[in-house]
Amino acid sequence: MKIRKLIESDYDMVIELYKELDEMHVQARPDYFVYRDKDKIYPKDAFVHNLSYPGGLDVGAFENEQLVGIVSATLWEESGMVKDVKTVCLDNIYVLPTHRRNGVATRLFAEVELWAKEQGAIRLDLHTWDFNKDAIAMYQAMGMTPQRYVFEKKL
Repeated sequence: MKIRKLIESDYDMVIELYKELDEMHVQARPDYFVYRDKDKIYPKDAFVHNLSYPGGLDVGAFENEQLVGIVSATLWEESGMVKDVKTVCLDNIYVLPTHRRNGVATRLFAEVELWAKEQGAIRLDLHTWDFNKDAIAMYQAMGMTPQRYVFEKKL
């Protein structure tokens, strides 16, 4: 397996993984998520822009030139009512079901963690949905702990 930064020509493979990620969310929470057209899931111009953004990281895991996992992260410098600290937010991490439990997500997560340290970040944050129990278990196995809770009450 090869881990590398994504490039513009990876877009067609990236969008296929984002479609699967989108599908997972819609199936788990149809009351919250809606199906989107392929070009609206992650527009190509946004993808290209993000690749050149210095405060962002977009990495893929490749098996025989086929994209099997992705991760994106963004550097935040918080301000306002919280302390001004550099934090990296892991925005998306997704591995094809056929390649799960083979260390792909662990390697992608390690890339983000290394990059976060290089940026001078003191913390790595992420958000995940409560229905995503496998991801929660993986994050906890990687040393992450709950920071806050978001509650909802359907009316």
